[in-house]
Amino acid sequence: MLEQLYPVFLLITVAAAGLCGIIITKNLSGNDVINSKIKRKYTEYITDLEASNKRLTGKVNQMKKGITISNESSSEPFSAISDILDQIAPSLPASIRPLLKSKKAMNFISGYIEQNPEAVKDLVGKFVGKTLPGKKDNSENTTMESTL
Repeated sequence: MLEQLYPVFLLITVAAAGLCGIIITKNLSGNDVINSKIKRKYTEYITDLEASNKRLTGKVNQMKKGITISNESSSEPFSAISDILDQIAPSLPASIRPLLKSKKAMNFISGYIEQNPEAVKDLVGKFVGKTLPGKKDNSENTTMESTL
């Protein structure tokens, strides 16, 4: 009689071993909900890092580029100052940028340009990297790079 129950015992033990194997495998692989949350947070973190890396790389490249003024605007102080301000504005703090667009600031700058044209030409010459015509100086032309 016991010999007739051997196939049943064998079937029960195989089913129990299979069930234990499934449970052990599920516990080793972890919970899918937790793994998907961790994976989602990891991908969000990488996306944020890539975005900040692109932003900072752009800022570094902009700072490395320096300030340039075209030859046409270097002879005209108003346009040269305008070019300089346009290139400096992105690197300034956000609280100062509106000052560059205000009428009072522009009136002050235009008044300063009218009162001190030589000082303005010297300032523009520093950004251009050469002395401008109108300044009578026999010293060597100096090349300066702006580090704003």
